[in-house]
Amino acid sequence: MERSWRYRRLMVFLIVVSCLCMLFAALLIGGSDPVTLSIVSGAFMTLIAVAGGYLGIAAWDDKVKGKEILDGISDRLNERQ
Repeated sequence: MERSWRYRRLMVFLIVVSCLCMLFAALLIGGSDPVTLSIVSGAFMTLIAVAGGYLGIAAWDDKVKGKEILDGISDRLNERQ
């Protein structure tokens, strides 16, 4: 595993944990005041954005690396011929 992905996973984990803590705090506070509703909607939006971004970037990165690997293999095969 590359070092950059280790840091990315750590950042995603920290963001998810902090959002869950915000949701838990909002649950303990309770009520339907605008501040609590803003905390809940912000935490949910952040979770959705982080999950979507992380999965989308991971899929894109895998696609690019797969293409680079295939290009490298085809280059080596062309050199042998």
